[in-house]
Amino acid sequence: MAWPPTPATRRLLAWLFLTAGILLTLGVSMQLWIMYSEFQRLGSGGVSSTAFIVRLMMLVAAVMMLRYGWRETRGNDTVD
Repeated sequence: MAWPPTPATRRLLAWLFLTAGILLTLGVSMQLWIMYSEFQRLGSGGVSSTAFIVRLMMLVAAVMMLRYGWRETRGNDTVD
């Protein structure tokens, strides 16, 4: 694979990361909403702290995917 990727490949990669980040953000936010409603209905015993931490880690991963896709779309250097 040639490095650095061609501009067309970079644009495609950026849009794939943006799409995946948006979908993951929507999915995780729905899961967090369900966890919140279970917490309201059942109290602290109804929500597992491990599941909550996994959802928060997924949310962080989604934001990182959005950030990478956005920076790649703008042509910025994505290596920090």
